[in-house]
Amino acid sequence: MSSRRLTGLLLAAAILLHPGAAAAATDEPTPGAPATGVPAEVSAWFAEEGDDAVADLGDDLTLGAPRRVATWNEEYVAGEAPDAPAAPLEEWVAAVVRRAETPEPVGVVRAGAADGSLQLLDVTEDTELAVALQEVPSGTVLIRDDTVEGWFGLLDGEVWPLTEGARNVLQGALPAEVFQGFLAAWRGEAPPATVPGAAQDDDDTLSPLIPIGVIVLAGVGVAILLLRQYRRADSRIVADVHAGMAPRPEDSDAEGPRPEQPGG
Repeated sequence: MSSRRLTGLLLAAAILLHPGAAAAATDEPTPGAPATGVPAEVSAWFAEEGDDAVADLGDDLTLGAPRRVATWNEEYVAGEAPDAPAAPLEEWVAAVVRRAETPEPVGVVRAGAADGSLQLLDVTEDTELAVALQEVPSGTVLIRDDTVEGWFGLLDGEVWPLTEGARNVLQGALPAEVFQGFLAAWRGEAPPATVPGAAQDDDDTLSPLIPIGVIVLAGVGVAILLLRQYRRADSRIVADVHAGMAPRPEDSDAEGPRPEQPGG
């Protein structure tokens, strides 16, 4: 097992044991409508250049709607409190889909701005990301993280993994302020002094682990008391057995008075 995968498992365990994180963890957002607000020049590039760019992936292919790419804000990774966890890049990505009765995602194509115009960055057979691009809700921020070699989604203050590399760090969805500390630890940065959202208000419920711990401790206490009672009972039984096996005294008083003989 690699050190990164082991670290991911440890972080996942920490998330489960963290009261704030355990209470905040939710399912991943459900799929929604395609993204909107794509600049006209970006849509034009993918429509005109995209087909030639992905020709090596096979025949009868089409491109999905391009989505803007973002990266983690440096302040967010450092444990500070930026205006937003992620910052947009001059980079766009689209799913490559094979036309069929059931469309089949086969890869992705990325393009980035250079000297004021879009240029092809790469084409990869990343079917997992292609599927995610087809399903993420409208308005989702797509975050490319080269450190974990994965992609995350960010929407309405929640972060969730889109690809395998991201799932080594996070399972399911978490509020961005809770996930911040775990991302910093993974990257080797100093985590926040206090993880935002971990503090519990008076009206907040306790972690479900606390009652379990109380029950376990109570069970241990009862077991100790029962063990002591059994040991005391065993001691009394042993003492009674020894008393029953001891020989009776042979003095005359113990035998009682002897009956008188006739004529004596």
